Amino acid sequence: MAIESRHKINKNFAMSGMTDIVFLLLIFFMIASTLISPTARNVSLPESNNQTQANPVLVVSIDQQKIIYVDDQAYSLAELEGVLRKKLEGYGEAPTVRLNADRDLNMEEVFAFLDIARRNRYKVILGTKPSA
Repeated sequence: MAIESRHKINKNFAMSGMTDIVFLLLIFFMIASTLISPTARNVSLPESNNQTQANPVLVVSIDQQKIIYVDDQAYSLAELEGVLRKKLEGYGEAPTVRLNADRDLNMEEVFAFLDIARRNRYKVILGTKPSA
């Protein structure tokens, strides 16, 4: 005589609710990541009333001591063009680069960077902070 249980256990798991949550989180993080404007170094930026909506591919910072940072690593002006070419080679014809230059900086380094960007056809956005 076999004893059988009247209550069958359902071993199935409904994944539809879990996939909805995953897609909502994915959309949230995609939107949140476009709102973040990373800065490599603490640079005192000039003030401006105009703010651009373009998303830069790379951030280059030049501090008051004329040290150039790309992805939080220091480079000399002579190394900068090779580093930028290497980092931006897979981003199409005219990638956008954000330049965070200290407001008290002499303009030599800024002009040298702009010359490198012109030769390589990079679009440049000057990083500013909103005016009060």
